[in-house]
Amino acid sequence: MGNQTMTLAEQENINRIANQKHFLKEIDLIIDWTKINKVLSKVEIRRESVAGSDTYSAEVMFRILLIQSWYQLSDYQLEEQLTYNLMFLYFSHLSLENPIPDHSTISRWRSRFSEKNIFDELLEEINRQLVMHNIEVHEGVIVDATLVES
Repeated sequence: MGNQTMTLAEQENINRIANQKHFLKEIDLIIDWTKINKVLSKVEIRRESVAGSDTYSAEVMFRILLIQSWYQLSDYQLEEQLTYNLMFLYFSHLSLENPIPDHSTISRWRSRFSEKNIFDELLEEINRQLVMHNIEVHEGVIVDATLVES
């Protein structure tokens, strides 16, 4: 969650997931994000002033797109999950106190990655690093159960 001061809400989130074993926590620890950020620098928009700057960094949005890919979520489903899934927030480096990206922001960032032709390069780097740790990523599915009266 960066070098910023941690809020009480963020500390509570970390405390709640501290002892949980989870795929996203393991991935976050073993990935060399420095290498990923070198590639991501191709899509960061540099501005002279703060006005009009992106709300989210390329790394945060790439982390979100990884979640989307691994859990097979639509943009709308991902937006919803980011509102209450603490592990997704933790992995994405999003704050509980700030807005999350909406479905159109997610879509725009995916397009930005595609236009710069770096999405495949990023996924190859992630996969290369995971293979070095003998980890295989298989797509997961989050199932939304709905009760139906019979």
